[in-house]
Amino acid sequence: MPAIELFSANICPYAHRVRLALVEKGLDFWHTEVDLENKPEWFTVISPLGEVPVIRHEDRFVAESSVICEYLDEVYPARPLMPRDPGQRAAARFWIAYAGQRLAPALDACLTASGPEAQQTAAAALRDMLLFIEREGLARCGRGPYWLGSEVSLVDVAYYPFFERLPAIQRLRPVALPIMSIRLRYWLSAMQEREAVKAIANSVDFYASRYAAQLRPRRRSSGNVEYLHA
Repeated sequence: MPAIELFSANICPYAHRVRLALVEKGLDFWHTEVDLENKPEWFTVISPLGEVPVIRHEDRFVAESSVICEYLDEVYPARPLMPRDPGQRAAARFWIAYAGQRLAPALDACLTASGPEAQQTAAAALRDMLLFIEREGLARCGRGPYWLGSEVSLVDVAYYPFFERLPAIQRLRPVALPIMSIRLRYWLSAMQEREAVKAIANSVDFYASRYAAQLRPRRRSSGNVEYLHA
């Protein structure tokens, strides 16, 4: 019986991060899917904020995707996903935080924007952010197909789930990868060829249908999409 159980939801990019890290590290785990619309009572006992992802490892529960990923890398040091150099580790943590604090809200804004003008404004903001990632992140952090160079890292794991969902968002909103984002496209192509990515990928149709279904009731109420969970 695997020592790790992942409590996840396929729609959630943060849960996707942890699942991808587990597969990249070659770790066996149980996968328990949580219905975010009807969370079972027992889930609130193991998840402090009632959010996915959460893992059970031995006798403890660990929450929050970036915390879980670093925890797994420390407990299972084989096939490391964080660099050993302190400077690179600091850069990795900065860009992982940027994904959650800046990129994710920008994608959420694109989904929830109501009306053509608001949608165009949100799309322009996302475009500027993607160009910033291209210029200040991928182009400076390392040479090679991945974020930090020749080896995949937790930075790649942190960003890829959002880009797997981007084509689905493009079906619903006027967003696109900037034409001049050559380094970003190179990275995305390299990630899409990884066996770990292919093993747990969902289709564009899956994401698009889920987002479309979520948008309809949310607009009439709070305007929020059940999209981002830490």
